Amino acid sequence: MAAPPASMPPTPVLRARIDAARASAAALGLDTFLVSSLVHLRYLFGLTATAGLAVLHGEGATLVIDQRYRRAAEEAGEGQPGLRVCLVPVGDSYEATAARVVGELAPAAVGIEADHLSVARAAALRRQPAWPAVETRDTTGLVERLRLVKDPWELSRLREAGGRLAEVAACILPKVSMGCTERQVAWEVEQALHAAGFDKPAFDTIVAAGPESARPHHRASTRTIDDGDLVVVDFGGVLDGYAVDMTRTVAVGAVAAEPRRWRRAVFAAQQAAISAAAPGVLPSVVDAAARNSLAAAGLAEYFVHRPGHGIGLSVHEKPTLGSRGDHDGPLAPGMVFTVEPGVYVPGVGGVRIEDDVVVTTTGVECLTGAPQPFESHEL
Repeated sequence: MAAPPASMPPTPVLRARIDAARASAAALGLDTFLVSSLVHLRYLFGLTATAGLAVLHGEGATLVIDQRYRRAAEEAGEGQPGLRVCLVPVGDSYEATAARVVGELAPAAVGIEADHLSVARAAALRRQPAWPAVETRDTTGLVERLRLVKDPWELSRLREAGGRLAEVAACILPKVSMGCTERQVAWEVEQALHAAGFDKPAFDTIVAAGPESARPHHRASTRTIDDGDLVVVDFGGVLDGYAVDMTRTVAVGAVAAEPRRWRRAVFAAQQAAISAAAPGVLPSVVDAAARNSLAAAGLAEYFVHRPGHGIGLSVHEKPTLGSRGDHDGPLAPGMVFTVEPGVYVPGVGGVRIEDDVVVTTTGVECLTGAPQPFESHEL
């Protein structure tokens, strides 16, 4: 058997994920589960596609795919005797083909991914003559909960990606200077991501200079970077399907004392949050550590977003740092997320520092390198 591509997890890893998803569905009383999220197709089967469905059942799984992805689906099935591939006939629909697969199984109940299957598509499935007249149950977060804790293969990819992203930062940040435009810096970042071997940027690179740095999700524009500007550079890359994310704030020229104080406060808040993160700790505790640190500096009102989010196959996924994240339980070894407090003073400027961490048995490990000055440019 040929070895899987480097970007695809080994067959035993995929088999374990499929078994875990099947067991999770069974625990909900579902003997059949329809996977419609393309991200989940990649997670469970190593399949990268723009269309596809999968049916998990007691005896195995069936990939429903069209001819464009036939070879990729067959590769996913190699070494997995319980996995079969069902091609959508030319001129037919995914819904009709999936309905036939489910109908042949004669399940007692079918689960669907309520967060990913549109209302219109769910209705189209139920209209199919082959769709069984059984209970169809909405599920939420079934596969997402499995993705919360990264397996060793995923951690190896994220560590590699984090190291490469730190190298991109070391290359790019010293180039942020007066006379450059935000778009020129963003283009330099994306070229460096390509040179570092990333598949693609994880998102549109954010370069926000001067007053625009007070806007957390500013889009890079033709604005020229001036003396005294703070420049927030937020960038990320995707390696073997896994996203990493990083932000640094660069000082250009003579920056006033107050913005320099913001940077010290944001750095202290990030360190407080990182120190608070450990197995068994609720996400809201990490959130409170960052907020309390900024409150002590008199800057709490200028911190306007959560202090972090999970990363993996998506650049934003679970766990969520903040009170909402408590619904998914405490932090556990193998969870990976960003830590990114910020201060944003409208009309004046802002600071954000972001790194990616993985929870270990004793605390967290930083994947993107410790924040530190880049020559004389970073505050």
